[in-house]
Amino acid sequence: MAGNEIRRQDLAIGMVVEINPRTDRSRERIVVGKIEEILTKAETHPHGILVKLTNEEMGRVKKIIEVSGENEATQETEKPRESHGEENNELSLAALIGRGENHQAEFKTSILWSVRYNKQDIAKSQSPEVKRYGRNASKIIIAKTLAAFLNTDGGYLVIGVKEIKGGADEVVGVESEYGKLRDPCADGYRRMILDVIQEYFPAFVFNHINNYIRISFEEITGATICGIRAMKSDKKVFLNINNEDMFFIRVDASTRQIKGEEVVDYCVTRFR
Repeated sequence: MAGNEIRRQDLAIGMVVEINPRTDRSRERIVVGKIEEILTKAETHPHGILVKLTNEEMGRVKKIIEVSGENEATQETEKPRESHGEENNELSLAALIGRGENHQAEFKTSILWSVRYNKQDIAKSQSPEVKRYGRNASKIIIAKTLAAFLNTDGGYLVIGVKEIKGGADEVVGVESEYGKLRDPCADGYRRMILDVIQEYFPAFVFNHINNYIRISFEEITGATICGIRAMKSDKKVFLNINNEDMFFIRVDASTRQIKGEEVVDYCVTRFR
């Protein structure tokens, strides 16, 4: 069900939906979030039911992503929930975006934003990662996040989502990155991610990749997003970056490096 087919009675507080924000004159921008208030009083509207999301964004509902909230039981009794490619009760990527970043979810616009930097770009950059790692900075940031998920409680890294300060996260997709690949397509993007894992992660992660990392793609309103799910690892995962072993964990909604005695203390508790 999508667009003007959606009726007011189909919606409920807490549902995850796609909307076109009222502030978007192009009528092309799509954001995902949870419904806080249903503003349209009529049962239907030719342009879609107007809602306010928990992130303060207002717009007309284009698609229901995840049934939740006060009428969840009723909705699921009436009809089966759309799977959106879910496996083993995993959340769809769209539903993850609607819930926002947290301990087990992080969003990035790009994996390849630094790969074409020249010496001048690197010199002018304010990013400490770029200063230290140059063109490899964007890939190393991704590697650190995945390692932190593996070493903590697992989680999802979603690529192709732009953070909007003070507003809703925007789905921008990963298609613009294809031109930076040897094989400019989704399969090439997947292989690039696997190359990152092979380069920086211990061999056991790459050699048993399905036990640790799963890569998927999902289309949201014409844009392809990439989801990388990192499982909770049964072994300590140290990254090797420029011949230095580094250990990362997830603290709240951020990635943090720990060293020395901190690593020992953490691993004694976490890996028993």
